[in-house]
Amino acid sequence: MDGTKIRGLFVFLLLVVIGLVPVGGAGAQQGRYTVLIDPAHGGEDPGVVSDRIREKDLTLNLAPLIRQEAKKTPGLQIQLTRSEDRTVTTADRIKSALAAKPDCLISLHINAGFGKKAAGYEVYFPGFRQGSPGSVETAPIIKDMERNKHLNDSVRLAQRIQASLESVFPRMGRGLREAPNPFLEGLNIPGLVVEVGFATHPEDRKKLTGEEAQRAVARALLKGLQGYFEKGP
Repeated sequence: MDGTKIRGLFVFLLLVVIGLVPVGGAGAQQGRYTVLIDPAHGGEDPGVVSDRIREKDLTLNLAPLIRQEAKKTPGLQIQLTRSEDRTVTTADRIKSALAAKPDCLISLHINAGFGKKAAGYEVYFPGFRQGSPGSVETAPIIKDMERNKHLNDSVRLAQRIQASLESVFPRMGRGLREAPNPFLEGLNIPGLVVEVGFATHPEDRKKLTGEEAQRAVARALLKGLQGYFEKGP
């Protein structure tokens, strides 16, 4: 058997093995799922500031509402990277994710810029990186396959979240976007950055600062998560 066929058989067997190994959090195998919600910024980092409204406050207002609403959803547990206004570094967020061992994570952000008319929501998933071409070493191939599994799951999660947010921001989706993120790049966990509206847009700002609208966003995000888990992470 020539080298190309050997390499192909080797990769195929690895795919089979990896497909049989559970990759989600501990609860995923019992119909219970843990989601880590990351209210972006905090403490000394205000994030976007528009008309005295700070991104760090908006994300921190939304995160506990998601956790409250999740109590109505059997089998879904929400954990937060922060529950108060404090500085949280990227390294701290990564530690939180490693400790929580979530089945997926969502980092909440608020958008700004792109002109005063820019409005709506954006969903970012981490960028794909190609492995070394022609490599047949076991460890790098397995690592790359595991990573691509989580990245593919991130894309599927992004599609669910995008569809669910349409109920809050009708026809205002700005698309799914692939982009590197220091927080998500350090983990092999399906994860997204969700830019929930624009602080610089008057109508979006009303939605972001009103509790009723915030709860609508929370419920929409949970609906997207439910749809994702129903199909299996």
